[in-house]
Amino acid sequence: MLAPGSPGKLKRRSIFGKPSRKSHVEASGPQAWIVGHEGKPEYNIAALQNGDKIAELWDDLGDTYVYLFPRTSGKGASFRVESTIYASSTVLTQLAYGGIYSNPIAAAPPRSHYEPADENASAGEPNISPISPATPRPSELDSEEMSSKASRELMSDSLELPHEHTEIALYLPLKLSTDGAVPTATGIPMPCTPEDIDTLVATRNMFAFLVGQSLVATPKRQTIFNIFMQVSEILKYYEFSNLDGSTFGEIAASSFDSYVDELHLADVRTSIEKTIEGVVLGERMRSVMLYNEAFVHAVGKYEQIKTFRSPKFELISKNTRDRMERASMDLEIRQRNFTTRLIEFEFPGVFSGIMNSKTSEERKTIRFEAWKASFMAIRKHIINYYKTKYGSWPPKANNKKNTLSTDGLNRIVLQEMYQDFSGLYDLLVDRESLTTRTFDADNEDEEVQAGTDPVHRALRKVLSEYDRSVPPFQPPIPFDCCILPDLSLTRTDYGKDEKKDVKARKKALKDDEISLLLKKSHNEDAEASNPFLDFFRQTEKTAAHRKNVEEIRDQRVGHWLFMYAVMQSMPMLVVDAPGIQWTAGVEYFLCEPPRSGVPWAWDVKNQQRHWYSTAGGSGVVSLPSDLVEHGVEGVYRRSHCWEMAAKWSADQDMQQQPAAPQEADDTFADLAPPPAIPGAVPRPRSVASSRRSEVRQSVMIGLEALPLPQGVSPTGEMPRPTSVHNNDPTKTFDAILASQPAKSKKRGKSKLAS
Repeated sequence: MLAPGSPGKLKRRSIFGKPSRKSHVEASGPQAWIVGHEGKPEYNIAALQNGDKIAELWDDLGDTYVYLFPRTSGKGASFRVESTIYASSTVLTQLAYGGIYSNPIAAAPPRSHYEPADENASAGEPNISPISPATPRPSELDSEEMSSKASRELMSDSLELPHEHTEIALYLPLKLSTDGAVPTATGIPMPCTPEDIDTLVATRNMFAFLVGQSLVATPKRQTIFNIFMQVSEILKYYEFSNLDGSTFGEIAASSFDSYVDELHLADVRTSIEKTIEGVVLGERMRSVMLYNEAFVHAVGKYEQIKTFRSPKFELISKNTRDRMERASMDLEIRQRNFTTRLIEFEFPGVFSGIMNSKTSEERKTIRFEAWKASFMAIRKHIINYYKTKYGSWPPKANNKKNTLSTDGLNRIVLQEMYQDFSGLYDLLVDRESLTTRTFDADNEDEEVQAGTDPVHRALRKVLSEYDRSVPPFQPPIPFDCCILPDLSLTRTDYGKDEKKDVKARKKALKDDEISLLLKKSHNEDAEASNPFLDFFRQTEKTAAHRKNVEEIRDQRVGHWLFMYAVMQSMPMLVVDAPGIQWTAGVEYFLCEPPRSGVPWAWDVKNQQRHWYSTAGGSGVVSLPSDLVEHGVEGVYRRSHCWEMAAKWSADQDMQQQPAAPQEADDTFADLAPPPAIPGAVPRPRSVASSRRSEVRQSVMIGLEALPLPQGVSPTGEMPRPTSVHNNDPTKTFDAILASQPAKSKKRGKSKLAS
């Protein structure tokens, strides 16, 4: 963004240092200096005061000469820039071109002086407009007279000069004390007052901002925060905007993103004050990137922010403050619902259904007591592992074995635990066993279950009962069963004689065969070694000592049940909000994004919406996109198990697809069947296509975003897509769900939970 060695293009530094407590600059200090650098590199404002060329804002290829003083002053242009940098400004475009390219009627209502756009904009802030109240704005002039006169002048100029050589004179109506002043007898112009210097520097900063130059501070505005607050008000007054008002235009938006990145304005992790400033600047500069980052961090430490009592908190709009309050309450509920399960690893929902029933049909073939014993054994070992790792469980801050600054199951602890169990999931999951469960079905389809392993059928019933035991209901993991150890993995003659096989299954195995059996029932491409997986492998091997293969299978299921319960309890806290960059070392949770669109451009009725297919593709519904993307479904869809399901499916599809061209109606080729494992038989294309549909429905859970028609924006009103199914496209979402049968007969059908 800045070229080294150019005038005024000095290397910036991070603004995150110890804040100064000085409220003014000593009399001997500079009148202006470049911010973002060590010390205070003085900025020479003489050129600004004299109407001379400003080197860092003089582009020899620019088509617009910008004058800071009126024509009668005799002073020259201060800046030379490209007209594209102010093309998003209604006011500057009218000043430069007259009424040709901007309709004055569409401009803001006339006003004789700067007025804040909202009640919070001026809280604690002085009037900072550089516009002179005595100078009429273009929108205040007679539109027809101005347009016709300017059109004739510009057309005349165009006839005299080739278009590419057309030059524009842009006189800014600034409020200066020297306006209309007569030079002294010696010919020396009247000196600028401190207020004049602030006005000139503010205008210089606005153009410097648009072209990506360093910014200049004055004793009145010494910080990056105050400078950008001033820039935002000037941009607002000059009516910079894109079509929907969500930004100040493409140039301003991209430029501010560059400043945010270079000055680390979004890194608000260690400062309450910077967090508040980030939210304020995100709103004032209409920056979605900064607003989202600062908002998520602010919600994570909302109690500290309220205790801090910064006067800048009142600069945040009431809309955003209300959102932060609601998000903080939601985060508190999430923590209460999920961390209580993980403190003692207690999951009563696992054992409250068929595992506790004495009359269930599954008890004829399934040893539920063995599953529970294995579950409780691994629970004990896991608690001991984490006690050893952190010094205590739950962890305590400043322990000799950890560097945490807050007690309990904070974000860092849960993130580390989630990585541990994600690795364990990858190690044990059966990537050929796609779930037959749906998000909102109470019972599973008997036809679908008919060809499933009895252990997997019983396991899935237990998992469904757990997922639906406590709200919010958890969607089933796409690949929700573990690899079951089998003697065919270690014995070539197994499966040829049923009598011998029965006897072999009842006989205790030797340790060397146990080791081989366990190794072959792990996924070889899972992470080879880390402390947690090494601990688990050793624990599993020790627990399998002197057991037969059926007992080892029961042990594996019990371990899987425990792993599943832990994994499903963490996404709502450990999956960070989308787009958050500054996360390293953060102990508070970053899972609550702002909802309902950006507050400066949308209201609740016009928030961003999208079309989604429902009920396995049998209907469509228009919903606010953040309701889906940040709801339970959206969070789980961004979690490890769903991401890996999509990856494995895509990898497997590439292996199974023939060299023939892709079918035209194969819209979701990126979500295909799971990858092959050693010994797997490639499926024919018809089976692969069916498998891909099943995976898509499982991975996408209940709602699937539909592609928009060309040229249609995902905001506001949109033409409703036509359903190719038999459902009435005029039905409401509730009506669609109500019309669905209670018991699905199609595999993998998925709908949004009501």
